[in-house]
Amino acid sequence: MKQLCVGLLALLAGCTSVRTSVEIHAPAKDVRAVLFDFADYPKWNPFIVRVDGTVAEGNRVNVTVKPVGRAEISGDTVVTLMTESRLSWRGSLAIPGLFRGKHDFIIDEAGPGTTVFRNNERMGGLVVLFYDFKPTEAGFEAMNQALKKRAEAGAR
Repeated sequence: MKQLCVGLLALLAGCTSVRTSVEIHAPAKDVRAVLFDFADYPKWNPFIVRVDGTVAEGNRVNVTVKPVGRAEISGDTVVTLMTESRLSWRGSLAIPGLFRGKHDFIIDEAGPGTTVFRNNERMGGLVVLFYDFKPTEAGFEAMNQALKKRAEAGAR
């Protein structure tokens, strides 16, 4: 009965999203080269500070993030999609119904030498009712700007 109540509360908790984007003055191939070089993240990425494991569709990887002004958080995710223009992974907390998230990185060619990068997450579970997502959104924005700077420098 207790699990049923927790499950129902999680459904009622609904979902929230953090959606960000940035225009990058570099070809999509340059943005992709930076974004998909996960071993290099500790050098430039202020939000996703580490990715442990092989990032490939169906694989489990451990991701460490650093929301602005908060401590690092690590958790296992499963890569659900990896193409030239999109990477998606999903994860959840060990206790069902507390938190689940699906993160999407989207690379859209917007014109010659211009790319739009979208960094989005959809979250659900009880935690979303009480959690302040502003530091997470600020982390996405910081990552976007760092990706832009690095991709544009490589395009020159």
